[in-house]
Amino acid sequence: MSLSRFQGSLVGAVVGDCIGGVFESIWGPVALRPILRQVEDLEQNYKHMKDGKKKHVLWYTDDTAMARRVAASLISRTDLDLKDLAKQFSDEYYAEPDRGYGGNVVKVFSALANPNLTDVLQPAREQFDGSGSYGNGGCMRIAPAALFAFSDKFEKLQDISEKITEITHSHPQAIQGAVLQSSAVDLALRLDNTHDVDTDIFIDTLAQRIKPLEENHKPETKSTSPTAKKQKKLDTYCSKLQQIRSFLPRSDVTPSEVEETLGNDISALGSAPTAVYAFLKALKPIKGIEDRSGFERTIIYAIHMGGDTDTIATMAGAIAGAFYGLEAIPASWQVSCEGVDDAKKHAEQLLALQTQTTSL
Repeated sequence: MSLSRFQGSLVGAVVGDCIGGVFESIWGPVALRPILRQVEDLEQNYKHMKDGKKKHVLWYTDDTAMARRVAASLISRTDLDLKDLAKQFSDEYYAEPDRGYGGNVVKVFSALANPNLTDVLQPAREQFDGSGSYGNGGCMRIAPAALFAFSDKFEKLQDISEKITEITHSHPQAIQGAVLQSSAVDLALRLDNTHDVDTDIFIDTLAQRIKPLEENHKPETKSTSPTAKKQKKLDTYCSKLQQIRSFLPRSDVTPSEVEETLGNDISALGSAPTAVYAFLKALKPIKGIEDRSGFERTIIYAIHMGGDTDTIATMAGAIAGAFYGLEAIPASWQVSCEGVDDAKKHAEQLLALQTQTTSL
């Protein structure tokens, strides 16, 4: 267990959120030039800070706001306490409601604020006529769970990832997406970052973890149109993982192709696989950003895909930070993003819990 890599994961998520949030309203692919210009502005900001001038800060969104609360609850309770976490979520929203929350999750927070509520999972289960939300709200906040459960077997990580998600998102694909994301962070933490990553093993391990969940909740596709049949082939995480495998050897994959096949929207299925792909793609140089480090490439490429850029970049950043470590995240990015210091502190506290667990 490495403090650098624990901190890298949570800080990576924060900077991905903050930088990605600048481009979130752009729903098509984002050109590299404006992303690089934003990064260069952060580097200039850092130089100005060293000259004693006031720094410019990028604010985090609901992604980081919720992840902070997950970390804080796990640390204070030294276990998953759903009632405490539900209260933390509701308190966080009402303390700062302008972080970019979606309208449907706000309704859940309103219900969770009711002191007479006995089942904190009920409000989410009642959404969308009982089917629950399939959005990526669980995925975006789940990285602390991977750090918390690092010393345990995968079954513990799966269990807490599911429950943390179910407070606001009860659709099976939302839950599966959170498990996929926490698994990717977990695997990245365990990789030897001094050697090349075997991407086939990484993808296979994710598929092995997610396949049983998908088999228990197979989606129904009633339409027989050609469009529906094409979509049905890519309506599972396992199918998208295989699409990632086919993309990686290619140098001609365009953001539009990624958008069409993996997705870049606010659904869990349409964003979590894209974050995994951004991390794996950025392990090697990418045209236009060859001079950037692996971590930097991950964030820039994740934003380049467009769409829900803050959430895709926060997920990709959590995975990449877990692999590369804190030292790989540019100092100019760290000082320019709100919430980085707290992320470092939470990572240190989560690591301390691991040390306590292994010494028992």
